[in-house]
Amino acid sequence: MNEVYEYRRARGKGLIWLSGMGVVLLLAAISVANAPDLIWLVWALGMLTFALMLVPRPVTGIRVDDVYLVLSAWHRPRALALDKIAYLRATQTDPETAAIIICKDGTEEKILSRDMPDLETLVAVMAARGIAVRDIY
Repeated sequence: MNEVYEYRRARGKGLIWLSGMGVVLLLAAISVANAPDLIWLVWALGMLTFALMLVPRPVTGIRVDDVYLVLSAWHRPRALALDKIAYLRATQTDPETAAIIICKDGTEEKILSRDMPDLETLVAVMAARGIAVRDIY
């Protein structure tokens, strides 16, 4: 098959945008209310916004090729050989876990939901490699 499937997701910039809009709204409120003594709040929120821009946003996701399923492929990767995986079990009970890998030797490993694509895509990718995904609701 020789096709490599990669799913990457970077953390969003929503908090940065929210903080930036807070600076703008606070500046407008200070100018309308004529309260220059509160400018320190603008500086504090501005520094918080700048600090949030500097914090790294790690990329999460998986990488699947013909030999390995790599979990957290761009941040502390863990490779699992496809021939050691019996099946994947989809789970809806735990919001942190999207699926559980069941190995042929009986061991289980949870896959974090932030690392996984939607369930339909996961089923198609794993089916193309001969691995079933069970317990789909």
